[in-house]
Amino acid sequence: MGTDIENYESVPPIIQNNTNVELTDYFCPFCNYKLFRGNVIEFNMVCSHCNKLVKSAMISAEEDSKY
Repeated sequence: MGTDIENYESVPPIIQNNTNVELTDYFCPFCNYKLFRGNVIEFNMVCSHCNKLVKSAMISAEEDSKY
């Protein structure tokens, strides 16, 4: 009772060329290494370049002080 491959109609993959989401680049405040690109509210992660803990609260506080 195998699948009849010859009569099987495959659905082509959906390819999305344009994104509707604004993506932000996040950088380490210690070494300025790019951490990731995305759209997040809060994160805690270790920078793979300098091995220091980076919290989203640290980055948003720096951005607020620039203005």
